Amino acid sequence: MRDFTGDGVKHVNLTVRKGEILGLTGLQGSGSSELLSCIFGVESVKSGQRTVGAEEVKTGSIHAAMKAKLAMLPADRKENSVIPDMTLLENMYLSEHTLSASHPHIVKREELRRYETQKQALSIKAASPELGITSLSGGNQQKVFLARWLNTQADILLLDNPTQGIDVGAKAEIYRLILELARQGKTILVNTLEIPELQQVADRCAVFYGGELVKILPHEEIEEHTVMLYSTNAIQTEEMSK
Repeated sequence: MRDFTGDGVKHVNLTVRKGEILGLTGLQGSGSSELLSCIFGVESVKSGQRTVGAEEVKTGSIHAAMKAKLAMLPADRKENSVIPDMTLLENMYLSEHTLSASHPHIVKREELRRYETQKQALSIKAASPELGITSLSGGNQQKVFLARWLNTQADILLLDNPTQGIDVGAKAEIYRLILELARQGKTILVNTLEIPELQQVADRCAVFYGGELVKILPHEEIEEHTVMLYSTNAIQTEEMSK
C-alpha cells in the first residue's frame, strides 16, 4: 500500500511479504479493522494504491479484490459470515461460485470432494455436510468460513478478529491453521485487540492510532506495555513532555 487512504484510515504505507503474518492492532476505531475493510473493498478507498505482486488493484469493489486473490474473514462471524438457511456445504462453496459466476452450474459431486479435502485439512468436526451451519461450534464455523475463502485460491488472507467468540481450545486450532497457511506461502494480515494472540502468530505488528499507522514492531517487541504506549498515543505525549 502506498499513501493508502479510505474510510477510517489515512496515508498508510505498508508492504507485506509472501508467507508473512502481519498483526494489526489498536483501540476500537483506530484504523486497523477499517484498513482491512478498505483493502477488501467493503469500505470506500479515497486515494493511494493497492498493489498485489506487480498488479495494481484499481477498483474499490469486493469482486475486484477477490479477483486479485484477496480474501477476508470479517469481524462478527454471526453478523457477517453465517448464512443460517444454508447447509455447511453451501456456506463453504459460496465465495468460489460468486467468483466463477460465468460457470453457474454447481456440480455437487465436485463440491463434496472439495468439502472432504478442506474438512481434513482444517480438522473440521461435522457429522455431515448437509447439517445447518448453525449446528457447529463457533470454532468449526470459523474453519468452514476459512475453507470458503481457500476454495477461491486466495493468496492474501485478511483476518479480522478471527478468534472472536470461540473457546480457548478452538483458538489454539485457529492459530495452528494460520501458521500452517503462512508456511504454505499465504500472506496473512490479522487484526486483533489481544496481544497474546499477536505474540502467538505475528512476525511483525502494525499499531494504529487515530486512523494512522504509527508504529511497526518486530516480533520480539510485541508486548502489552509497548503496544499500549503506541495505540493510546502515550509515547508521543511522553516524548513531547521531555
